[in-house]
Amino acid sequence: MVYVHKKSPGPIDPWPAVRHGGLNHLDGVRGKYLVLWNADIVQREGAWHYIFEFDVRDTLEMSALAQLVGGRGKPRSYPDDMDWKTWLGPNCTQITAAVREEILNMPPDAARTEAVITDMRELRNAPPVPGRKPDDWYRGEQAPDDFIVTIGGL
Repeated sequence: MVYVHKKSPGPIDPWPAVRHGGLNHLDGVRGKYLVLWNADIVQREGAWHYIFEFDVRDTLEMSALAQLVGGRGKPRSYPDDMDWKTWLGPNCTQITAAVREEILNMPPDAARTEAVITDMRELRNAPPVPGRKPDDWYRGEQAPDDFIVTIGGL
């Protein structure tokens, strides 16, 4: 895995890019393609910090296990539709796993933040949010008054 840190003055929506691939443009990283696997998000000191976890691959073909989990009729490879250099922009930095852990585990008094969101992953087989298309970014104001949003662990 390769970790890339990006700082942004406002929130961005990384979720449509998860499990999508594109050519590798990172210096010193071997592998033809990058597949975005996960995004950790931390809001700290008025800025948003994104840590993107990329799988470095020579092919976008899914593993046999991933194909089995996907089931019949599902894609057998990750979409090759991302231009990571443009998507990440010029203000991103490749970081080590140790730096990632430091950012995510910074003590609250050192962080001076009110919100920390980490390890967001899609929930398979989740019931749809009423009035929302499957690929839309969730916004609370779109939900009906009687709709409840919960956060849970597996």
